[in-house]
Amino acid sequence: MRFSFCGPLVISVAATVGLLTTLTARAEDDEATIRAAQMAWAKANKEEVAKAYAQPDSAANLESIAPMVHFEAVNPGESAGDRLGPARRLAAAIVAQDKPDPKLIVDVGSFTGEFLEAFMQRFPNSHGQWTEPVTNNLDNSKRRLARFGKNVDFVVGCASRDISLGCVPKGVDVMLTSWLSIHQDLKGIRKFYKEAAQMLPSGGWVMNIDHITYRNSPWDARLKGARDELATTGSSAIAEGPPTHHPSYVVPTVEEQLKAFHDAGFTDVQIVWRRMNTVLFMARKN
Repeated sequence: MRFSFCGPLVISVAATVGLLTTLTARAEDDEATIRAAQMAWAKANKEEVAKAYAQPDSAANLESIAPMVHFEAVNPGESAGDRLGPARRLAAAIVAQDKPDPKLIVDVGSFTGEFLEAFMQRFPNSHGQWTEPVTNNLDNSKRRLARFGKNVDFVVGCASRDISLGCVPKGVDVMLTSWLSIHQDLKGIRKFYKEAAQMLPSGGWVMNIDHITYRNSPWDARLKGARDELATTGSSAIAEGPPTHHPSYVVPTVEEQLKAFHDAGFTDVQIVWRRMNTVLFMARKN
């Protein structure tokens, strides 16, 4: 009984020690492999990385436009801006990889021109159009966009982001908008994308910074709580877009937004930036 009991126990311990040794060796091998791969990548891409970081930021020394903030919308209670400047500049940089010289950039629902500013900063030789249905922020927008001179036009029109009302001129090849879901219901959003597809040429772009919902899910409450908790860190703003204009409108889900793009004829669509419930949709017309 003694040998039959101890034998299997010794074998079990030995097997366990061997397994732990094997796992430790594999972990060390994996770590060494990762380090080797990182060093090889750094060596192979040294010049490319150095070149990227050596490029100056064209917006680094812009004159202050206080109380406005470059590339940011300044909403009541948000003196630092809506913290969406990086997303707006990202959109312009992405378009630049595909379309280095857009002819006409139209911003529908420009507010103070922060989205258009990001694009004109990247494409200073392009023509831009600020578009708003009211003149409340016209003077602020002219001040923000003054450095682009005659390359920017200011058009009053297209209430509620309704581009069927004639505010978008022929020849547009990049169309910007923001907070479409605040100004239109899902039917109106689908209409906007369909009309944008009809106006844009092959290779044209449309994009929308907007909110999305996690309908019937606890994620809406989780993200709102996280947004409130992190407000003082500067990682996000509490107020990003204008208040809801139509209380009966329901914020779409990601799936509903993407389906609206696809049904309009856009097959090349991506979410290129996302923070909490704020999303940057970009679509290229093939």
